Amino acid sequence: MNTRLLRPIHIFSDFDGTISQRDLGDKLFVDFGDFDGCYPRLVSGEWTVTEYWRAVCASLSPDVTLGSIRTWALEHPADPYFPAFVAFCRECAIPLTVVSDGFDAYIKPVLEREGAGDIPVFCNHLSIRDTQHKSTATPVFWGANESCQCMCGSCKRNALLQSAAPEALIVYIGDGYSGFCAAEHADIIFAKQALAAYCNRNRIPHYPYSTFGDILTIMRGILQKKRIKPRHQALLRRKQAFEIE
Repeated sequence: MNTRLLRPIHIFSDFDGTISQRDLGDKLFVDFGDFDGCYPRLVSGEWTVTEYWRAVCASLSPDVTLGSIRTWALEHPADPYFPAFVAFCRECAIPLTVVSDGFDAYIKPVLEREGAGDIPVFCNHLSIRDTQHKSTATPVFWGANESCQCMCGSCKRNALLQSAAPEALIVYIGDGYSGFCAAEHADIIFAKQALAAYCNRNRIPHYPYSTFGDILTIMRGILQKKRIKPRHQALLRRKQAFEIE
């Protein structure tokens, strides 16, 4: 496919519930921690996102290791069309970056299994240490930022702004709350579930999707148009973000 465009494109994708079929960030703590005791305190506003992550990580069973999380992660399927989408991005020389408020301990093994282990990933780090013959888990936030009031331990907006060339058209693919600020700063948005509802409420144009097969079809059509314009409100948001930083 001839993809010579007036502007380069950079695609950013969420992981949980987007690349993975299930939200593995929630399921990890359902299976091995105290999700039911911690999550309501986040939803009620009692805890911030970072406070929630610290508490729910501390609740992980003491016999959980990085190796056991890897084995557990590989039991869960990804979107069946994701490998084809990765191949499309490579074919068209379009950078693809994963941005997630989840953890590397389960994200990277799944990407490796899907043939996408070389894709850049911005996500939280899960540190597990053995102390007194038991494991303790602690989250490390790569990009926490007080200038953005998003629902993330690490701001996805920052990943977009740091990674994409200034003239690039930014594509964001996501499904949940952690993608709200990323969508605000993106030119082309693929959204489902909570992110689609947010875009509808805030009149942010977006493409609904179910799988990466849908996204692949739409992206091929977009590339055929050649002259793709940046979204005006996204440009303003990015300019404001740079000024704040």
